[in-house]
Amino acid sequence: MFQVKSIVLTAALFGHASATTGCYSTYINGGSYSAGSQVSATKVTETTTTTACTVGDTGCDADGYERETTTTSETNNYECTEGAWCSQSAYTPIGIYSGSAWTKESAECVGTATPATASIPTAWTGGGCPKAYSGGTEYDADDVVSVAKTGYSMVYQCAAKPTNQFCGMDGYSPGTDQYWDDAWSELGSCTGTIAPTDSPSFNVLTDEGGCPGEYDAAVEYEEADKVSKMGLVYQCQSYPQSQHCKQDGYEPGTSIGSGAQIVEYWKDAWSVVGYCEGTITPTTSPDYVSLTDLGGCPEDWSTKSSSDMYEEGDRVASQGLVYQCKAWPMSGHCGQAGYEPDTNPATPDAWKDAWTAVGYCMGTTGPTSAPSFDPANSVGACPDEWAAGTNTAYEEGDMVSVTVSTLPLRQVAYKCKAWPFSGHCGQFNPTQYGGDQGWTLAGSCDGSIGPTASPSFDKLALTGLGCPAEWSASSTDYEAGDMVSYTVSDSPERKIVYKCREWPNSGYCNQGAGFTPGTEYGKMAWTLMGACEGSMAPTAAPAPYAGTCEYRKCVMVESTETNCTPGSTGCSCRSGQTAGVGCTKKVETKVCTDTPVNAWVSSVDYFTNDVVRLGTKRFKCREWPNYFWCRMSAYRPSTESNSIWNQAWTENGLCS
Repeated sequence: MFQVKSIVLTAALFGHASATTGCYSTYINGGSYSAGSQVSATKVTETTTTTACTVGDTGCDADGYERETTTTSETNNYECTEGAWCSQSAYTPIGIYSGSAWTKESAECVGTATPATASIPTAWTGGGCPKAYSGGTEYDADDVVSVAKTGYSMVYQCAAKPTNQFCGMDGYSPGTDQYWDDAWSELGSCTGTIAPTDSPSFNVLTDEGGCPGEYDAAVEYEEADKVSKMGLVYQCQSYPQSQHCKQDGYEPGTSIGSGAQIVEYWKDAWSVVGYCEGTITPTTSPDYVSLTDLGGCPEDWSTKSSSDMYEEGDRVASQGLVYQCKAWPMSGHCGQAGYEPDTNPATPDAWKDAWTAVGYCMGTTGPTSAPSFDPANSVGACPDEWAAGTNTAYEEGDMVSVTVSTLPLRQVAYKCKAWPFSGHCGQFNPTQYGGDQGWTLAGSCDGSIGPTASPSFDKLALTGLGCPAEWSASSTDYEAGDMVSYTVSDSPERKIVYKCREWPNSGYCNQGAGFTPGTEYGKMAWTLMGACEGSMAPTAAPAPYAGTCEYRKCVMVESTETNCTPGSTGCSCRSGQTAGVGCTKKVETKVCTDTPVNAWVSSVDYFTNDVVRLGTKRFKCREWPNYFWCRMSAYRPSTESNSIWNQAWTENGLCS
């Protein structure tokens, strides 16, 4: 038979220090708490004692033992130290993880106390309080919200794209949830209110006058194109965002999903620029009012052969408008099928690559003559005709001639550009599309001359630092600012210095032969710095650290506790069983040790709060889910101030 006694232990009875404070309001499981919150909680402990007895005596159980259970309770005050955890049920003040979230007063509390009033943080610079935070809202980058505290409110700002997508999600409530500081920044305290600033307002937008054409999903919109919808005017953003303007899912003012999952992709492609009433003439076609009256019309456009092709400056008429053939190399398209100005439905915009609308006309004029050769611009005798070849067929300064007409015979001379553009000289005919990548028009010519000699190497400005290490396609550790040399000629030796661009372009520096310095795509990764002679020592690696650098690493360690009270939470013995060493339960304890701060290595699975170093600079691994990136080589810490590693690591000071 059990005898249960309930005893409230007093400090005097068990030798504790006398209670010196009253009790704060009682902790509520599931309540909202933040750093500095003060609560009280009562811990109840049951202790069962057994005494041998004679079966049949009052209170003696059938196994010959009398059992007595004593219940004791102790109430203490607690203060929240980790706001992200204090509201979670796994971190109650009297739970096994209490020490990770709460600080306990050593003395018991008695009666009632009023929590100390927290000092009000510095006010933010925006005046009154913005709109209160609302979970599930889709917040834009830099949106500000307020969160009520005890006696004041705090203002928070949503992070930049793409992190702003987390701002309205569960787990990211500013100032309270576990991961809030990944999505929000604390700006300061506030009082009062301010007008909301997030929704577009007609009285603060520009009056655009008449409305442009309604948005049409079938139209191929380009940068700066404007459309209207429900009285608002939207403008297609600049490249590369403009590529979305013509894609499904980016219609201005629309959204997909519902609740916390609402997404407005259109904001990545369009910008609200004003409001409008009525209609205006479409702005994509040429406007007579803004064009020049050129008098009589030149001949109509027609397809041309290679012997009578349109040349730069030639003009044609089409539907009352005058178009002028663009400069070479685009002039090569002017007489081709598919490039008829503004009238070819199969290729509606191709003509813009070849022609420019310059005015309007009435009646007729004689056809404009092709440009005549300027004798004063002659280079003299003609060099050899251009012939296709490899990227080494021609060198800087080589000259070739191209016949542009046979009756009368007209030839022009072109000069091969400096390296690296000289690599295109054998690939593209000077007068065809792409030819301007390697050739420069030198002038007209007459007669013939022998082949020009290969030019001597006109050096670029010397860097004065000697030649750095040769570029390697197999390297994977180039960073922004790293310099390499690239050999363009062995005899005589000619080397060029390139510098790895800033992030994010620096990522291309490690992508092998596809981004070789001096090539078409190499420009995305490398910047030409100049020529070099001799050699120089490689740039210094991060300063080696010879001292002792440590950080406090804390982990939860599981252990087995014996002699637990039968029937208590986690105890292996059920209520009614005899207590003893066979009654065990698992207990987790927070253990902190001083751990060396080592350099980042790919073989370690890093977790939140792990610290590594680069030279003497320390980096701390972010919280979930970002810590998954900490172990990936692409996210290892580097000296670049604005790089992808910031998504996994934060700077953590210096090793002393």
